[in-house]
Amino acid sequence: MQGISRKKFLNTAGGAAALAAMPGGLRAADAGLVMRTIPKSKNKEQLPVIGLGTAQDFGAKAEPAVMEQKAQVIRELVANGGRLLDTAEQYSRGGAESFVGEVMEKDKLRDKIFLATKIEEGGGKEASSEAMGIAFKRLRTNMIDLMFVHNMQNTDVHLPTFLEAKAKGQFRYVGVSSTGREQDRLTTWMDQLDFVEFAYAVDAREAEKRLLPMAADKGVAVLVALPLGRGRLLSKVQGQALPEWAKQELGAVSFAQLLLKFVASHPAVTVAIPGTNRPQHMIENLAAGHGPLPDAKQRERIAAIWTA
Repeated sequence: MQGISRKKFLNTAGGAAALAAMPGGLRAADAGLVMRTIPKSKNKEQLPVIGLGTAQDFGAKAEPAVMEQKAQVIRELVANGGRLLDTAEQYSRGGAESFVGEVMEKDKLRDKIFLATKIEEGGGKEASSEAMGIAFKRLRTNMIDLMFVHNMQNTDVHLPTFLEAKAKGQFRYVGVSSTGREQDRLTTWMDQLDFVEFAYAVDAREAEKRLLPMAADKGVAVLVALPLGRGRLLSKVQGQALPEWAKQELGAVSFAQLLLKFVASHPAVTVAIPGTNRPQHMIENLAAGHGPLPDAKQRERIAAIWTA
């Protein structure tokens, strides 16, 4: 892969062949995706360790061909064994939720997707309830698997409302999210939560100090946002060849897969949710959930690629 971008690599015959050579091939829905149990699930429900985030203009209006490409990303998530799709009312100003709802309804995918969304409102309980109603409408469903208080915004108002909705069966799980500098404050509500969502990547490992250990200790599931570092990590290795040991020992065929394997290998991580608008990237990302995950020594070898 020396001298070639991720995009160009995936568009070549060699790139396609490399992905096809992954354990189980491109569509290995039943061939060994690593699964993680939701700690507070009553029936030991499991999720594939790689999912999909929709923060990257996923619902922004575009020409039909581009929108169809985005719809195909959701189809590839399901076709390749993924389940968790994460969105929010803020993404594309509600467009992401609406687009996800449209695709799920059209392609009859709702029962195949673990659906997570988020609400960030500044008002009181009434505003929280109104925002919930809008989310159900946009997503075209009467049950949302996971509802987050987004960016810890007004958490002490929204969280009790969400817990009430969970008790009524409108949500299956509740959580709080943050990807900013203050994400350590998620520990404030950890005792009340089923899930947390925060940023964690090979060059941003602060979560290893408090958030990840506390989540493991309290049985809280973890969604990892920005596991590829908003593209900065792939940019840093642009033009470099993937180390042979990563191919041979971990079955990785790209730096993106190596980064995702690093994140997914932390035992407290439930699902990593890289964002993408490209079907081939969705396939590649999910393939990172096949085969071995790095052990402690291999994790540090991966980290050294970006921190040396």
